[in-house]
Amino acid sequence: MIWRKELMRVLVPAASLVLVGGCAVMEKQVTEPEVRVADVRVVGMSLADAQIAVDLDVQNPNAFGLSMAGLSYRLALQDKPLLDGTVDEAVKVAANGTSRVTLPFTVRFEEVFGSVRDLAEAKSLGYEIAGRADFGLVSLPYAKRGTFRLPEIPEVSVRRLKIDKLDLDGVELALGIEVMNANDFPVRFEDMAYELTIAGSPLLKGHSAQAISVAPNGSAVLDLALSLEYSELGALVQKLRGAGALPIEFRSRVTSPGRTDEVVIPYAWTGEVPLRR
Repeated sequence: MIWRKELMRVLVPAASLVLVGGCAVMEKQVTEPEVRVADVRVVGMSLADAQIAVDLDVQNPNAFGLSMAGLSYRLALQDKPLLDGTVDEAVKVAANGTSRVTLPFTVRFEEVFGSVRDLAEAKSLGYEIAGRADFGLVSLPYAKRGTFRLPEIPEVSVRRLKIDKLDLDGVELALGIEVMNANDFPVRFEDMAYELTIAGSPLLKGHSAQAISVAPNGSAVLDLALSLEYSELGALVQKLRGAGALPIEFRSRVTSPGRTDEVVIPYAWTGEVPLRR
C-alpha cells in the first residue's frame, strides 16, 4: 500500500500541471468578446415623452463564431431607476465580426419630473444605461452615462384682438393666439381651456377644441371666436369703440399629445394688444 500512496503523491501534481497547462492554452486561443454602448439616440420626442434607442455593439475577436444568449439592462434617469429587465433573444456574432443590438425605450417625462414647470426648468436629462451580456460560461458588463436635450415648452402669447361686430346686441371678437415652437419636432395642441380679462374686466371663461399644429422651429396662430352680450360689457364698451390697444390677461390650460401619454400645460400671459376693427 505504501507504493500506491507514493504513486499518488507524484501523479496528482502532474495531472494538475496538465490541467493548468491546458487552460493556459485555451486562454491563448479564446479571447473574451467585448460589449460596449455605441450610441444612445433620441428617435422621437414630444412634450409628453421621448423614444430612446440604445445601440450595443458586440465584438468577437476570435476566429470562430460566438452566440450571445441574451442580456440584462437597467435604465436610470436623473439618477432615478426607471426601467430594468432582460432580453432573451440569442444573437450570433461572426468570427472577427461585430453584431449590433438595439434596445428601445419610451420615457414618460411625468415619471421623471414632478410637474411641467420642473420639465421647463431642466435643460437636459441625465441617463445611465448598464447591464450584462450572457455568453453562457461568461457574463460581460456594459455601461454608459450621458445626457440628452429636453424639449422646450412652446411660448403662447396674444398677438391681436379684432372686433368683428359691435352693436346693441353685443360684440363679437376674434382673439389671435400665437404659439411659438423652438423644438426640432412638431407640436400639437388639441384642447384649450381659457380665461380672458380685458382692461381689468373679467369677461370670459371658455373652451376651444380646435387643434393647432406648429412646425419644428416655427409658429402658428389660433383664432378664438368670442361672443359677448351687450349687458356683459359694462364700461368696456367705450374702450372697445375708441381705444387703439387694450391690456389683456390671458390664462389657459392646453393639452398636447405624445406617443404614449398627453401633457397639460398651464399658461399665463399679460400684455398690451393692438385692437383692430
